[in-house]
Amino acid sequence: MNANIRTFEFNPLPIEIEVKDLRFAKELPKLLGQPHKATFYQFIWLTGGKATFRIDFRDIPIQSNEILIISAGQVCQFDTKSDYSGKIILFTEAFFTMTELDSNFLHTSEILNPVSLNKTVPICPQLAGNLTTLLDEELKHPVDKFQAGIAQSFLRVLLLETERQLAANYSPLTNNIGRLFYNAVEEHFKENRNTDFYVNLLGINEKALSKEVKALSGKTPKIYIDLRTILEAKRLLSYSSLSIKEVGYELGFDEPTNFNKYFRKHTGVTPVQFRDSTIK
Repeated sequence: MNANIRTFEFNPLPIEIEVKDLRFAKELPKLLGQPHKATFYQFIWLTGGKATFRIDFRDIPIQSNEILIISAGQVCQFDTKSDYSGKIILFTEAFFTMTELDSNFLHTSEILNPVSLNKTVPICPQLAGNLTTLLDEELKHPVDKFQAGIAQSFLRVLLLETERQLAANYSPLTNNIGRLFYNAVEEHFKENRNTDFYVNLLGINEKALSKEVKALSGKTPKIYIDLRTILEAKRLLSYSSLSIKEVGYELGFDEPTNFNKYFRKHTGVTPVQFRDSTIK
């Protein structure tokens, strides 16, 4: 297993948000230039040039004055070679979800919809620059009882503006049934991969669920569940030090042979072969 593949936790800070210059990624190519998992959200804004980030085994190009959001739990690999500049805001779910409204945003926003994750979104450079600067300056002040709320307000405006721009530049994918299904899969896919479970959980008949999910993603509910499971398997195989057997157990498979068969059926390779292909 590649020793450079790591999981990054949020650095201990008084409040769990930080603004950094993107040049830090180029200063740590042996860490951030390799696949790694972060347990926090990453809001990336390019102010110049262009780059390609690899996220969940897909190459995502981004150019100047575009936003890219990496969700907590995704496996990412920063571009450490291209000529670009910009800012990155790191924040945790616990920091952002101070109210029920904020928590609802994370579970209903299009920019964090599991189906449309990692779409790059254009943003007004003046707006992004002003808000990022204000946020950065606020975080330099001594911590008091107002700082978290003020910092979160600047971040919220950035996220809402990104959501607005996504709606203006892409056809909306979200609907109530589809998004409820995606959220339910995120919560339960390790314990249940049967469509009937989600039909009963959501209180909807299978035909209606299939129609809504297929309209959004072009996939049946069962295929979506399997793809989500395989994505998590790939994440664990690429960054974690868990054995193949432990990865299977983590995903709810009672027997290693069942996990091996399932993974090979959906990818064409064994878990061992996939893991070996990630080693550099």
